[in-house]
Amino acid sequence: MCRPTQRQMLLPDEFFLPFGWKLNKENRWVKLAQMIPWWKVEEHYGERFKSWTKGQQAYSVRVALGALIIQERLGLSDRETVRQITENPYLQYFIGLPRFQEEPPFHPSLMTHFRKRLGPDVLSQVNEWIVMEQAERDDDADDHDDEGPGHPGVNATSKPRTKAQTTANQGKLLLDVTCAPADISYPTDLSFLNEAREKLEKMIDVLHAVRERGKRKPRTYREKARRAYLAVAKQRRVSPRVLRKAIG
Repeated sequence: MCRPTQRQMLLPDEFFLPFGWKLNKENRWVKLAQMIPWWKVEEHYGERFKSWTKGQQAYSVRVALGALIIQERLGLSDRETVRQITENPYLQYFIGLPRFQEEPPFHPSLMTHFRKRLGPDVLSQVNEWIVMEQAERDDDADDHDDEGPGHPGVNATSKPRTKAQTTANQGKLLLDVTCAPADISYPTDLSFLNEAREKLEKMIDVLHAVRERGKRKPRTYREKARRAYLAVAKQRRVSPRVLRKAIG
């Protein structure tokens, strides 16, 4: 099912397009393809197969991994992923095809097989390699900026960077697009309505504090609203009818 290749990296100028066209080197898919160490991924991918020759038609690791990356980044279905690759020369270059072709590179049903072979562990490792590659490029760019016009080495006025500066944490990256922090309330969630009520009560308190003395604060029935909310929120399972009645 997997075909090992001697050379996984293909330069943009080497990709054949009809009518003498050339790929744009500034395209995002071209840049991303140059940042991924395809030969390292092939070693991890090949270990998951007992033989290189058994199974159906052979596909390289770049085809399998590239198709999965395209699907996750664009949020496409299996069938739409293959359709987009067939219509876009940049996506065909990204998966390692040597030239533009009008035929689909593989059947959409193979996307399921690619996901089984390239699990989350491989995708996580690839993501780490991409981050390391980008960090090395940034370090090289900083080194070139520190060089003086008449000095081939480091500028004498530049200060050596500390370890904290070179390995600064850039945050957390979610590799799987199907996962997201559960910090967004559902529009029909009762807690969402209760939170809005509490904030509105605070606004009323602030506005009433600056009013003239002697004027009464409008009734808000805070205790009654709080008891009504807890009566429903403490239930293990809330039926749709009770939820609709509580929301009003």
